[in-house]
Amino acid sequence: MQSVLATYTDQSDLPPELCAKPLSLVGISGLDTTNNAIHKAVWETFNSNRRIERSPVLFRLISNSHEFPIVKPKRNSYEWYIPKGILKKNWMNKYLNEIPAVISVFYDLDWNDSQWNEKMIECASRVQSIRAALDGRNTRIVVVLIQDTLPLPTGEDILATERAVALCASCELNAKSLFVLPHGDHLQGYVIRLENAFYDLAKNFYHLEAKNVKSHREHLSKTTHQYLFVRHQFKMGFLNELQQDNHTAHKHYTHAYNNLLEIRVVDTNAMEIRTVAGFINYKLCRLMFGLSLPRDAISQFRSHTDRFKMRIGFQELAFEHHAWLSKQFSVFGDIFDEAVKLGLPAVQTQHPGLYYQQAAQYAIARKKSCHELCQNITSYPTPDPLENLKNIEFYGQRSWRPGKLTAEPPDPHLESRGIQALQFLETQINHSNNIISLFGFAISQYKTYRCLRMRRYLVVQMAEEYYNSGDYGKSLTLFTHMLWDYRTENWWNLLTDILHKALQCAYLTASIQDYVSLSLELIGPSTKISTNKRKDIYENVHRIINKQIPEPDVNTPSNAIGAAHALWTQLFASQSSGVSLDMSNILCCIDTKARFTQSQYQGDQPVTVEILVRSSCIFPLQLANISCTISSGVSQTVHTMDKAETKDLTFNGNDVKKFVIEFMPDPNDIEKELQIGAVNLWLCNGSVNHIDLKFTGLGNEANKVCADFLHFRRTSRPIYEFDNLKLLSKALIVPRDSKLGLKIDHHQPALLGEWYQIRLSITNKEVCAIDNLQLDINLTSEFTDQTELYTSIKEKAQQLPLLVKLKNLGPSESVQKKIYLRCYSVGPRNVCAKISYLLKSKRPIPSVKEELIDIPVVKPFELTTKFSSSKFGDISKFYVDEPFIIMPVINCLSPWPIEIKSATLECSTSISLVDKTTKSQVEGVTLRNGDNGTDIYYANVLKPTETPIEVGHYSVKWKRENGETAVTQIKIKGLSIEWIPLNLELPLPAYGLVRTPLLVNYKFYNRSQHLLQLDMNMEASEAFMYAGYKQLQLSILPSSTKTLQYNLYPLVAGNVMLPKLSLTVSGEGMEGLTLTQEQLDNLIDRSLPTHVFIMPQGKKVPVLTEKAIEVQ
Repeated sequence: MQSVLATYTDQSDLPPELCAKPLSLVGISGLDTTNNAIHKAVWETFNSNRRIERSPVLFRLISNSHEFPIVKPKRNSYEWYIPKGILKKNWMNKYLNEIPAVISVFYDLDWNDSQWNEKMIECASRVQSIRAALDGRNTRIVVVLIQDTLPLPTGEDILATERAVALCASCELNAKSLFVLPHGDHLQGYVIRLENAFYDLAKNFYHLEAKNVKSHREHLSKTTHQYLFVRHQFKMGFLNELQQDNHTAHKHYTHAYNNLLEIRVVDTNAMEIRTVAGFINYKLCRLMFGLSLPRDAISQFRSHTDRFKMRIGFQELAFEHHAWLSKQFSVFGDIFDEAVKLGLPAVQTQHPGLYYQQAAQYAIARKKSCHELCQNITSYPTPDPLENLKNIEFYGQRSWRPGKLTAEPPDPHLESRGIQALQFLETQINHSNNIISLFGFAISQYKTYRCLRMRRYLVVQMAEEYYNSGDYGKSLTLFTHMLWDYRTENWWNLLTDILHKALQCAYLTASIQDYVSLSLELIGPSTKISTNKRKDIYENVHRIINKQIPEPDVNTPSNAIGAAHALWTQLFASQSSGVSLDMSNILCCIDTKARFTQSQYQGDQPVTVEILVRSSCIFPLQLANISCTISSGVSQTVHTMDKAETKDLTFNGNDVKKFVIEFMPDPNDIEKELQIGAVNLWLCNGSVNHIDLKFTGLGNEANKVCADFLHFRRTSRPIYEFDNLKLLSKALIVPRDSKLGLKIDHHQPALLGEWYQIRLSITNKEVCAIDNLQLDINLTSEFTDQTELYTSIKEKAQQLPLLVKLKNLGPSESVQKKIYLRCYSVGPRNVCAKISYLLKSKRPIPSVKEELIDIPVVKPFELTTKFSSSKFGDISKFYVDEPFIIMPVINCLSPWPIEIKSATLECSTSISLVDKTTKSQVEGVTLRNGDNGTDIYYANVLKPTETPIEVGHYSVKWKRENGETAVTQIKIKGLSIEWIPLNLELPLPAYGLVRTPLLVNYKFYNRSQHLLQLDMNMEASEAFMYAGYKQLQLSILPSSTKTLQYNLYPLVAGNVMLPKLSLTVSGEGMEGLTLTQEQLDNLIDRSLPTHVFIMPQGKKVPVLTEKAIEVQ
């Protein structure tokens, strides 16, 4: 019997040869993979890395002494032949693994081998030995020559052609059966080409085999050879699968299935027909999914199960039928899942999980059938009716009557012993493992397709199966995981049933936490159980409090009660004084709500927490104490009620009671947020043992009712207040109101860049002395990176916030401190002055005084710069060696008068001052709002540039009245610099007299190293007569001066316009110079005066003198 148990397999299982993917079998002979490295490389190239794109071929190494299956003698007539079964067990395996479609004989031989004749004879003998071993088979034999050299193109190697013909004749092969394999760098490519050739030959072999099977059909009779019609169609379908012709295979399998349905089913052949039908259905469904016909596959499977689900056979073996149906659904689920992984879309209404679930249901039916039919089977029959189980020739036949025809009457005694043996073996099977495994597959699929409720339902069924199998721990885990989902969706009847089953599991595993929490939920308001049942559970809770073993439920398995008692006894012996339970997700018979009475508490003010407790248990509950856990983010503290308030802790049905817990906040929690972390109720019965129930203090979400419906509920006032309580679970601890005096003295607005002084005067107006006095200065605006704070102008800027330690103060004592603010951009500044200290009272209390200072920042002045020529004319460019005037203009914007201590101009390298001793004109000047102060500098440029230059930095040292000196440095942007080769001057006396000759000299200076030629023209004037050139062509030598002298005779008095000089560039003699007419005109405008002042004749003619005057 032990050997039968070891070898017995479920009759419903599909054989591996049926489930294997059909591949063309190709035998490889002549390769010595152990001793020859080349042969090993060739074999590994054939056999390894079989990718999808390669030919569907299975390679097998065949030795020279290999024995092939013996050829069955051919039958000439089927007239008197009656088949003993439908499908032989060895046929599929024979074509998959034993009979190759092609055998390739590999031999090392080059065309130019010196021992060609001897090796040719040896190769031919190998081929003959293989042919002799395959006598009667249609297997194709080919020869592959492994060569060292690459072959030449066809027709070019005459020696190779001649020897190939001789080798084919010696081996009795046609030319298409000879191949050459060079083992060079491209071995993989040659092997793939050989593989494709082998596959084509293999397809031809399987085609001929199918043709031979088809030729037998004309000898068959429908009356006596119904089994053969099924067998031959199955064989042709299988052979077409081997040659990858799935459409033709599908057609033959369909014919085989239809022929099978025509066979009359009786008890003796029901097993065989059902088994073969399952095989053919498996092939059909798999092919249909592969041919992208999922609807046809589902339709075929449904019709298949509908036809056979009532064909049970022997009623004593009904469990076999349920096992077969379970396997059919499970296998179809596997096929469906495989198709989905390959890209087939599935939906919630049609996916593999549906079939795994049905398979589990049939597995449950198998288990029930086994319990009903096999409960009296206690021994295995002797002699063993299943001793020939391995030697059965046909699928689905009984081992005690193999090959028996349907018409033959069975031996009743032998049938009885065979049924008894199968029933006994069925009792040895762990049905629960099969059921749980199928449920696991179904749950995974339902999760994938987001069928959440079906997934929960299956998890509950899995938990029940764990319970039935005696694995109460896993059952309890699954039940408790599903409770939350049914709570949130208010499935009270389902929730009650799951709670009841989970309570039994908790009892059988002695899980005290789960048992108490489930019990408290079962006696709560949401469950649907009787009052007597509630009372039993209530009493069991009190037994646990008193360390007594609870009473089992009436439905608890009697065989497990003893083990449960032992576990409880061991638990109580090792348990400490109490049990702690987390009730956050449990609809307990006790509910709590907690809140702070205020949203803010001061540091010296007691914090008050109100706790409302409601009991919905119809039986009295006694609490020992109530506490709450307060969290401050980092630490947690537990606060309990005063002993005076713990007297009224007995709750009857629907009682609502309010309790208050007060505590002083921790000084470290100031400016932190307190949060109610938990509310703990200590459930006890006057004994040392207790149960600590930990609630969130927010109330049970599932018990909440819409606010609009609360007015329609007939509830008491306390319950109404409990349901409508507004929760406040967070409170902020703020510093106490400080009595410290703080006076801030400053004069706004602050000026940009100045040392802005803020004077703070701190006076202790508290009744006690203060310690740890600290001043904290910080900025709350967005200009923190452009603002600096100092405690002294002699120190460096300090990082924000600015912390200043101050001395301790007694009552009514004061301290002063100066803070300097320096801003580098305009805009508002919000300075926060925060004074923290410790009040030296009985209980030292940290205190804070805080003031916000708003300080606008404005510019003290604006700087504009004007550039003029030496004659104070406007210029748009600087000119090399032509001095010009720089005039910085300071426009005071400050509302406070500012004193200019000094001002300096630091020129850049492109500019030099003509007089470096020049002092500032605004030094010592006090400017008020709207005043302007102008400075003047005479400068020259050294070299031309195309872009505007930087003149330099103008530094102004200034201060407000009674303030600190500040320095403002402003960058001055200049103009572009140009160089021209000509300089022009006209010195004039201070004035002239009417009708008195006035002698003037026009000076032309050539700065270049080239000859300069110009055309000069002097226009006539109504105010003057003059003697000198009216027109002249000037030629000025390099680096020399040309002077033209004119004698002017004034005719009128006043500010008289001089005769106008004009210059034009001569077309000759200007090689190498660039001088435009525009440059000449600009030179005349900025260098020559246009007017001179003429005085009338006096009574006495003054002596004519030449003096430098200011020219307009």
